[in-house]
Amino acid sequence: MSDERGQAILILVLALGIAATAIVGLRAAQDGIVAGARAQRAGEAAVEAAAQSVADIYAARPAAAKELVRDPRVLETARVAAEELAHENGGRGVEQVRLSCIGDRIEARLVLSGYSHHAGFRAPECSPP
Repeated sequence: MSDERGQAILILVLALGIAATAIVGLRAAQDGIVAGARAQRAGEAAVEAAAQSVADIYAARPAAAKELVRDPRVLETARVAAEELAHENGGRGVEQVRLSCIGDRIEARLVLSGYSHHAGFRAPECSPP
């Protein structure tokens, strides 16, 4: 009987070890998913803020759309807006901010935590005449 009890305890200990390992693995996977979702949300908020800051400037002088996207002051304004919203959403370090006038849109693109994000708005002045 003592042998059987010892084997049962050994099996129970092994089962508990496997269960603990599975729980730790699931927790690590969950943390990774949550961190990825947080980074995605921060990036989306940041690029929307950048695009909105450019849209505000564009509204004041739409005829200058092509010049706006090349203006270092506009780019800096977009970068600052992106940094602020990324920080508020738990993101750190906007790596790049680019503005472009393509087709009939102004696009803002940035990289945050290794992920690329983009947003834009309609700007018919970007289209060639």
